Amino acid sequence: MQLEDLGFCAKGEGGKFVADGNLISGVGKLPFNTDGGGLCNNHPANRGGMTKVIEAVRQLRGEAHPAVQVANCDLAVAHGTGGSLGTRHAAGTIILERV
Repeated sequence: MQLEDLGFCAKGEGGKFVADGNLISGVGKLPFNTDGGGLCNNHPANRGGMTKVIEAVRQLRGEAHPAVQVANCDLAVAHGTGGSLGTRHAAGTIILERV
């Protein structure tokens, strides 16, 4: 749903978009969680909002791991949705551009 809401694919097409391999780091058309995501680097109490921003900056600087560095990366998006539904449910999006 987040991919659809952010405009990366049409409403109702998110499942197919993911199943078609579009999010696979290094080969997909939309590099996603190039830092490995929550299975690789997040602390349980902090679901990784800042780590997503750090990885976006690394991508823009050309400092990401060579296996997942996006060639000619000029634009990066860090987005997260979280919290407990009804109490702290929130979303945040930051778009960074290399100038």
